[in-house]
This record gives sequence, structure tokens and C-alpha cells, in this order.
Amino acid sequence: ARKTQLLPLPIGISDYRKASAEYYYIDKTLMIRDFLDEVPMVSLFTRPRRFGKTLNMDMLRTYFEKTGEDTSRYFANRKIWACGETYRAHQGKYPVIFLSFKDVKCRTWAETYDLIAMLISMEYKRHSELATAKNPDLDFYQKITQGKADSNDFMLSLMMLSKMLHDHHGIEPMVIIDEYDTPIQQGHSCGFYDDVVLFIRNLFSGAFKDNKHLKYGFLTGILRVAK
Repeated sequence: ARKTQLLPLPIGISDYRKASAEYYYIDKTLMIRDFLDEVPMVSLFTRPRRFGKTLNMDMLRTYFEKTGEDTSRYFANRKIWACGETYRAHQGKYPVIFLSFKDVKCRTWAETYDLIAMLISMEYKRHSELATAKNPDLDFYQKITQGKADSNDFMLSLMMLSKMLHDHHGIEPMVIIDEYDTPIQQGHSCGFYDDVVLFIRNLFSGAFKDNKHLKYGFLTGILRVAK
């Protein structure tokens, strides 16, 4: 008898498309239904490492993000698709801001700031549709993407990017921050906690608190158990 080929587990794989197509993927798409039913403005998911946080965030991004590709094919055989048109109507509808801080593990605040600034600049460049004269905030966009922004600009950067995307697409974006607390933990361990907390607090306040340009926000962090 011919043996059925066993698929590997997606250990260390954070790309939803690859994990669901090439690995043994446990269907967790019903969390999309649960989220749409509960409609929280901002959701925080706390789990230890290797619990699939990044993979789940990439699943949400793939489901919701408005792109030039028809990404519905990645969900057509998943549980969320069987839930009906009410849920399918949200697929591929929203601009998405996605940042992962999982690799922001620096020894100094200067190195941490530079890396976070680089990640934000890369996310701005990913939304190249905003690099147009029709963008009323083009000067700010160019400051971020051309290395001319200061710390105050970067603390406003997520709020401003959400505004630009809202203006351009006519629909509020979603903001997804993966492992938001990694640079904070590094700050605590390496002696720059006050600097990083001040920066992150202002960055996230602009993105999530009373931001009229935000549709929904998602953050993940590492749950640390006290000894």
C-alpha cells in the first residue's frame, strides 16, 4: 500500500500562505469570526514564544489586507469561508499597517531607536501608493522614507500613516504590531527602559488611542510568568 506523505509542522514558520499550503496547518481562521463578532477596537494577544503569535497575525493580515492579489484563495477551503458572506465581505477590504518588533534586541537605546525607525520607514515604503502629489501629507511621508525624520516625527508616524491610508483608500486601516514588548524587555535588561517606554508609549498612543483613522488594532506580546 502506498503511504500517505506526512506534512511537516510549521515550526518557526510565520508566513500564513506558506504554512497553510506546505505544512500541516491547524485551521485557526475562526478567530477571524470571533473577532468580527466581538468588534474590539484594539486586541492584545499574550502568549509565550513559539505559540504561533506571528503566524496568526500574518493570517489576519492576509485575510484583511487590501492588495492587488485575490487573497481569498488562501481561505476558500478554511473554516472562516464556511461562515457566510457576512464574514467574507471583510476579506481583502482594508489597508494594513504591519510591524514586527521580534528582532529588536539591541544593547543600547540608540541602536534600538535606529532599528525601530528603519522598520517604520520600510513599512512606509511598502505603502508606495502614498508617494504621490495627491497625498496632502506627502512632505511627512518623504521625511520618514528619506531619513529626514526626527524622534518626534517617528512617535507620530503610525498615526500619520493611518491617516494617509484612510485618506487614500477611503477606509480606515488596521494596525498590527507583533511582539510589541521585545524592545521594552531589552530596555529593562540593558538599562534604557525609560527611553524605550517613553518612545513606545507615544508611538502607540498616536496609533491606538482615540485615533479616528483606525479601524482595528492588534498587538502580540510575550507572557512572562513570575517565579
